[in-house]
Amino acid sequence: MIRELLAGSLYGWIGTISLLLFFTAFVAITLRTMFASKKKMDDQADIPLSDGERSDDDDRN
Repeated sequence: MIRELLAGSLYGWIGTISLLLFFTAFVAITLRTMFASKKKMDDQADIPLSDGERSDDDDRN
């Protein structure tokens, strides 16, 4: 029933666009993770263990 309803509509491209958006986000997150520095990963891994106070050695601008 839904196939018959969607067969006559122009919404078939939504599935393609959503798949492309997912793939683009997946590749971007994977590349960012692969090329992140070890120090940045270690700092982020320590976030759950911190007491909420930031140290002075943060390299944020």
